[in-house]
Amino acid sequence: MEKEEFDITLCLFDPADPGPYEQYILPHITAEMRQDPEDYAALGAVWNECAVGAAVVTEDEDDPDAASMASLFVDPQMRRRGIGTALLELSLKAAAGAGAERLTLSYTLTGEELEAMDSTVRALGGEPEFQYPAYSMDSVDFRDSRLLGRAFRPGYKMPENVVRFIDLTPHQLETLQADPDAPWYSPGMQPELSLAYLKDGQVVGFWFGCESTPGNYSVKGIWSSPAAPFNTLHALLLAHVNLCYTHCGGDFSYHCATAVKAAEKIVQAYTEGKYRRLEAHRAVLTPDAGESGS
Repeated sequence: MEKEEFDITLCLFDPADPGPYEQYILPHITAEMRQDPEDYAALGAVWNECAVGAAVVTEDEDDPDAASMASLFVDPQMRRRGIGTALLELSLKAAAGAGAERLTLSYTLTGEELEAMDSTVRALGGEPEFQYPAYSMDSVDFRDSRLLGRAFRPGYKMPENVVRFIDLTPHQLETLQADPDAPWYSPGMQPELSLAYLKDGQVVGFWFGCESTPGNYSVKGIWSSPAAPFNTLHALLLAHVNLCYTHCGGDFSYHCATAVKAAEKIVQAYTEGKYRRLEAHRAVLTPDAGESGS
């Protein structure tokens, strides 16, 4: 049986007006593009006059000589046809055109999807590096859970020392940002979906979250200081699950990256094995390597 041919067209589109490509871009990235379009290069894939994928490139906050892949997604029905590779190659050219010496990308996948992405990265001259495990789960599996179940009950109330980030005072935020031990910066974190744990009026722990797509919530950062009570992360996890449940108005998907070992153990214990384990990988690509690998 002959392989079906697909005539894929790649293009640049206006970051301020994603149009049909918006469905393939992380919502918080779309919002940032509309606010500061000059900071982004937006790339699209088209088949049969329909958008089938998109990639977004921006500057790397941690490396002034690099660009960063802010978002990359291909329609599930159009995968395994080289579209992701083509978008990556075009992203490399866009990065080089903006003066970047390399392109960094991070992705969190599992199984065949992870293997395929790793293979694509290697074909373009990069070497994937394992960063940390992540866990994906559905709230419907925890309604009757011994540990998480009460977060879904009408009578649940957040502890008094747990507050949303949007309710912190300017002084509390400034003190936290000045703490050298707190990993403050977290791309995509949404203050209205993030929680802080207070001790003596100061933030000693946080649980950063965001709504990656409607009904899908991601944890963007977890931290507790040495001065935090032993139950800080436990309280934040329970409160954050309830916050997502309230925000969504029903069941939702929950994705939690656990670079902090203590957080990983808590997530494993509270979810009682009802999760899907993923891996977060990071890679660096250079324009020259991308050209030689294509």
